[in-house]
Amino acid sequence: MFKKWLALLLILFFSACSTEEADERHVIIDDFPASYSGTLPCADCPGIDYRLNLFADKSYYLQMHYQDSGENSTFYQLGQWQQNSDQLRLLSDDPQQTAFQIEKDGNIRLMDQEYVLINSPLNYELQRDNDFYAVYPNMQFHGMYNYMADSGVFKECLTGQRWFVAQEADNAALESLYLEYIEAPNQPILVEATGYLEPRANSDTGILQPTLIVTKADDIWPGETCGQLGFNESLLNTYWKLTRLNDEPVDVYQDQREPSLILATEENRLSGSDGCNRIMGTYQLREDKLKFSRIASTMMACPQGMETAQEVHFMLEKVRYWQIEGQHLELADVEGNVMARFEAVHLQ
Repeated sequence: MFKKWLALLLILFFSACSTEEADERHVIIDDFPASYSGTLPCADCPGIDYRLNLFADKSYYLQMHYQDSGENSTFYQLGQWQQNSDQLRLLSDDPQQTAFQIEKDGNIRLMDQEYVLINSPLNYELQRDNDFYAVYPNMQFHGMYNYMADSGVFKECLTGQRWFVAQEADNAALESLYLEYIEAPNQPILVEATGYLEPRANSDTGILQPTLIVTKADDIWPGETCGQLGFNESLLNTYWKLTRLNDEPVDVYQDQREPSLILATEENRLSGSDGCNRIMGTYQLREDKLKFSRIASTMMACPQGMETAQEVHFMLEKVRYWQIEGQHLELADVEGNVMARFEAVHLQ
């Protein structure tokens, strides 16, 4: 009897030790922000210098510098991080998700696309830095911008972070572009702007905070939002609102329907609007290939938007491919040129 009790105690003891060891791997960091660094293998350069910043709001900045690769050899990726058991996953607009295994010593090791450790004598580990080393991205940013009372605010799409916009460089062009499309005071509008982050002291608190310096105001997309990161909408039975046509923002006129599409599973039916009239038809779908046929519409004249309506019909006839990124659908022609971009809308 004593031996049975002893064996049971030993099992419980070693189980507890194993659980503690496992739990050590499950806690990635207790203090934010945190940074990781290291040089990982490169197929056509001496190595790639990684610097990864993790923040308490579940966002991250990743800097990758390709050694001995000349100008434009540093790239940035922004997004949100998730911890799944002993794995760290980086969610961004890149369809190939980056994942690391959390080691017992707090370092992280790169995994392949199947979430398996890479079997190689080369180094695939990033060291957790004792001190935080900040990354300040220099790239094209996508986000919701609004401007009011001489202050611009930019909410970046991939991280969800909000940054003040410095009143310098090409900020005036961004403000001018915004004011051209605004319909209500302080209205957020999706913009694309090239620039860089820099720590600046808050004028009220004196605390350093990331500030966006805009070097080029690229584009503005009224009627479009960031969408939901890490969630891919379904192509079928979804209400798709047209936001871009031939790389131009789409206007929605008062008392007229917005251009939209619904691809119903029932009888492969197409329905929607061209911005003036209701449209209907059928579709053929196979993997990433899509073709519309028997497209028809009502014949009502509209005071505005007739040219857009004609372009919508012309676009639908040329569609051959589709792709969804998050809550945005892109339709392309036979050569892969994107002709239209839609955003999913969840109707009440």
